[in-house]
Amino acid sequence: MLKNRAGPSSISLKKADRTLLPLPDKKGSYVLILRNNTAQTIHVGRLGALNFREGFYAYAGSAMGGLSKRVSRYLKEIKNPFWHIDAIMPRFKLTNLWLFPSNIRQECQIARLLSRASDTPTIKGFGSSDCACLTHLFYFTDLKQTPLFLRIKEALDCEDAVEIYHETA
Repeated sequence: MLKNRAGPSSISLKKADRTLLPLPDKKGSYVLILRNNTAQTIHVGRLGALNFREGFYAYAGSAMGGLSKRVSRYLKEIKNPFWHIDAIMPRFKLTNLWLFPSNIRQECQIARLLSRASDTPTIKGFGSSDCACLTHLFYFTDLKQTPLFLRIKEALDCEDAVEIYHETA
């Protein structure tokens, strides 16, 4: 089901539609918006056992090999965990995807924007072992998703940005 939420760059989908996503076949960066419904401890590779509060988490990543390929990974069961985010995906609910097509890696710029908007930097080193950022995972008690998406889209000057979200019951 397609639904206009924040202009023509928004797409709504139901869980059953996950394999039919019109993902851009371009390089770029992305944000996964995740909902953690209960406080829990999860083992995350070398970071060890980490405590996650109930609430929303935004994860900034890059897909210089292609957005479609990378993001499709998160829309199905992860069989070979590799990245930090792979450890929490099965325990959290994916609620939104924000795609920012670009030939330039922008995940660190997105992380800085998320950091300014978040309640607190979440976990030192999460998703940022290959850069100088403190983290690429940010915690929000409540997340006003569309305004934040639009602020990042404007800051990146990314006209092709797409917000994909699940309808809530």
